Amino acid sequence: MHANLAVPEASPVVLMYHRVCADGDWRGSDFVVEASVFRRQMIWLAEHGYWTPRLSDVLRAGGRAPCLAGRPVLLTFDDGYADNLVNALPVLRWLGFTAAFFPVLDLHRRTNHWDTAPELRVPLLSVEGMRALEDAGMELGSHTMTHARLTRASPNELADELARSREVLASLAADPLPVVAYPYGDVDDRVKDGARAAGYEAALAVNSGPLEMGADPFEIRRQRVGNSAREAYLRLILSGAEKLYAWSKWKVAMHLAAMRRHDGDPPPLGTLGAQPM
Repeated sequence: MHANLAVPEASPVVLMYHRVCADGDWRGSDFVVEASVFRRQMIWLAEHGYWTPRLSDVLRAGGRAPCLAGRPVLLTFDDGYADNLVNALPVLRWLGFTAAFFPVLDLHRRTNHWDTAPELRVPLLSVEGMRALEDAGMELGSHTMTHARLTRASPNELADELARSREVLASLAADPLPVVAYPYGDVDDRVKDGARAAGYEAALAVNSGPLEMGADPFEIRRQRVGNSAREAYLRLILSGAEKLYAWSKWKVAMHLAAMRRHDGDPPPLGTLGAQPM
């Protein structure tokens, strides 16, 4: 009888997208990717042996995913743009990919009201659109009620943004993810404590958090993918090199912030460097 061989595992790189717009609708935002560009990026992943485990499965496994089916990579989409249903979902289904979507859950305001530039204002997913994503095999988590900067919220506002968005998600999703994606990647210890108190089991940051997913499930680091990301950049972020560089900068910033607190200065507002949408 042959001995059982251990299945190789890895801590997946977590890619962060926002809006996937129709070709020609791009307006110079770092958080918008054209449909044809997104399609090429996903094809590149498939052709280079990447597969997309479900975020819920990776979290249950302590931040690890098996490598036998290829190299694991997690796809996440913030804000909940309506055109993700048209421009991202068909590509994901065609390639057999899964992803986790994190919509803003104030159902009375279905545009990205936090963007001040009028040319960037577009519709957000309806309840029916969110359910269509889940019916297609995607997962749904929370991006708070109003896309608030959580480190600047009062205690009551923080609790409301986290708890009420989870309640709204539970009312519309069959199997909601107990995961919140922090707007702007804006997080500190108070925000993490608030997420735990609201019943979340994990949370997604951006430019902060440890290298390994399982090291701090309430500050999971992600890599943003923009419209200019071609093969060389995809190789860079998936190699872990950019992640290591960003983590090193974050560690230095955290060390300097700790020194300032020790010297009696007030702590910085939020995590240094965490500014995405």
